[in-house]
Amino acid sequence: MKSADHSSIYKTAHQRDRQKMELPDFDSLIQPLSDDEPCGPDLEYDAVFGEMERASQGTSEQQYGDTIVEAEGANWKEVKKCADDLLTRTRDMRVAVYWGRATLNLEGLDGFEFSMRLLRHYVESFWPTLHPELDAEDNDDPTYRTNTLIMLCDEGGLLKELGNAPLVASRAVGRFSMADVHRAEHAAEHSSSSKPDEESWDTGGTEEKSSVPGLDTIEAAFTDVEIETIQATEELVSQTLEHVTEIESNVTTNVSLNFAVSLAPVRNLLKEMQEFVNRQLERRGVFAVAESDEPAEQAAGDESPGVQQGGTVAAPAAGMQLGRINTRQDAIKALDAVCDFYESNEPSSPLPLLIRRAQRLASKSFLDILRDLAPDAVSQAELLGGGIAASSSESSPAPQEEEASDGW
Repeated sequence: MKSADHSSIYKTAHQRDRQKMELPDFDSLIQPLSDDEPCGPDLEYDAVFGEMERASQGTSEQQYGDTIVEAEGANWKEVKKCADDLLTRTRDMRVAVYWGRATLNLEGLDGFEFSMRLLRHYVESFWPTLHPELDAEDNDDPTYRTNTLIMLCDEGGLLKELGNAPLVASRAVGRFSMADVHRAEHAAEHSSSSKPDEESWDTGGTEEKSSVPGLDTIEAAFTDVEIETIQATEELVSQTLEHVTEIESNVTTNVSLNFAVSLAPVRNLLKEMQEFVNRQLERRGVFAVAESDEPAEQAAGDESPGVQQGGTVAAPAAGMQLGRINTRQDAIKALDAVCDFYESNEPSSPLPLLIRRAQRLASKSFLDILRDLAPDAVSQAELLGGGIAASSSESSPAPQEEEASDGW
């Protein structure tokens, strides 16, 4: 089990909460309610508790004679209203989870991080008397509590809601979630693995493709927002992941292996979200700093201007983006950005003309490049290579690919 000074985590997160959205006062929610009953009464049969559960379930489609009443989803505003009331009167894992689901659907990741932080504190500080109670008649059976935690791994419930929570919100490009990333990746894989003929393109393939935002569109949204906004999202996801990990660890410590519960599904989703957001930060020139074994004094004395609070390294100069280049397309896009700069700031410079030509040649073979740059030298290459120039021409990229390169 990880040991750490949680007060600093709670304080930092609490300050962030007050800035972003109106949340309950965390400190007041982690205080014992009384000396005799630190967690207060079990309100499972309270009218407000019952209304909270009913509102979270929604209603199915119903028919009364010729009248059909359509199904309705969960009323998350009502769930939050009920949970707000219950949080002040009891310390109950179920209330924390319902409150987290409600705010996740209404507000996004901020409220969910808060609820997991609260649930973590409940498990760490109130385990003996926490609600739902251990079954004293069955050797302190923790099944009621572990069943509450299993709610965090419901594919049709919280996992789906977490996957749909926005990771980025750009006014110009749109809002996108991890579910959007999954759909974009699936569409890209399907597009690259299939070879549609003319008929398939004419029967709606283009329409289906356009209905799913691509990874380039999602990345454009991350490019449009402030770096600090992306860093705040990464911090939210990382802290939520830490809370969930510690909840699982503490519960496993408190119960026997027969009752241990795995929170791997929600942990894995949060980890995936964390990695994707970190990739967007790297693309913007902000890189995570690996943990080191340096003494604390030495680390504290390091005033390198590139290191920021929160374990990230910013680009060395304002406006400079050091995104990682992994593919030829990345390199071509980087050259395109250089051209845009010179065309906007130094229109008389000949560099864009030369760079555009280099982009056009990027996908060509050596002899094709030679033919473009120095046609007279090709005949000498043919003599030296014994006709290799001709074969190179035959194996050069298809005209369609060349046209794509010319587009750069």
